[in-house]
Amino acid sequence: MPSDIANLVECVNLYAALAERYSRAVVDPTRDPDDKENPVRNEPADAHYMNVGQSALCIIVRALINNTRQPPKAILDFPCGSGRVTRHLRTMFPGVKIGACDLYESHVTFCAKAFGVQPILSKENLDELHVGSDWDLVFCGSLLTHLPADLFRATIRFITRSLSPTGIAVVSLEGRHGEHVQDHKWKMIDDNLFDMARAPFRANGFGFVDYQRDFKANFPSQETYGITLVKPSWALKVLEEDYAIRILGFTERAWDDHQDVVVFGKPGVNV
Repeated sequence: MPSDIANLVECVNLYAALAERYSRAVVDPTRDPDDKENPVRNEPADAHYMNVGQSALCIIVRALINNTRQPPKAILDFPCGSGRVTRHLRTMFPGVKIGACDLYESHVTFCAKAFGVQPILSKENLDELHVGSDWDLVFCGSLLTHLPADLFRATIRFITRSLSPTGIAVVSLEGRHGEHVQDHKWKMIDDNLFDMARAPFRANGFGFVDYQRDFKANFPSQETYGITLVKPSWALKVLEEDYAIRILGFTERAWDDHQDVVVFGKPGVNV
C-alpha cells in the first residue's frame, strides 16, 4: 500500500477509535452562570448550545483527517467563552493539554474548573499575547466575526506564531451568507448598523461596524467589537501573504450552517 494511503488509513482509524469513545461518553453539560453570550436556559436553547459545540468538533476532526494529522497533543480553544466547544474537545481528547484562552477572566476560570483545562487570559491587542508555539490545533470560533481589519490581522499573526511545526488552525468567519442571515433569518444587529458593514463588504470584501448601546455592555473589556463580514477572497488574501503557513481548506456555511470555516497551518508553503 502506498505510504500516503497507509498514513491516511492509520489516521482515519485513530480518529474512528476516538469518535467511538466520544460517542459512549457524556459531554459535561454544566453551564457557566456568567455566560452573557448564551443567557437563555431552556430545553431548545440548551440542545442548540450543545449541538453547535459538537458541530465545531466535527469540523475540527474533519480538518485533522483531511490533512492527515495525528491526534493533537496540545489544543488551544481561543476564545473559549464559557466552554461551548471546550467541553467537546475535552471529551474527544481526554488527557491532552487543552488551553482555554479568553479575554474574560470569569470564562477562563469556569472552563479551568469545569473541564480541567489550562487557563490562559487573553489580551485585546494580540500582538502582545504569547502562549508558546507548541499548539497542534488552534480552534478560533466566533472571534474574527467581530473584529476590525487591524485586529483581524493581529489575530491571524497570533494564531500562526502559536502553532506547532505541524499544527493547524480551524477558524470561523462571517461570510457571504451573513447578509442572508440578517435579511431573512435573524438580526445580528440593527439594520442601519449592519448596512454600515454591508457597503464596504460588497465593495472591497471586508466590512466592520462596532456594536453600540446595549450590545456593547456585554463586552466591557473590548474597546472595539462588532459585526465583521468577510468574503473568502479577502480572507485568503490575508493568509497568502504569510509564507510560514499553508492554506489547507475553506468551506462556506460550515459551522452551524452559518459561519464559514478556513483551515491553515504549518509547515510553511515552501517547506
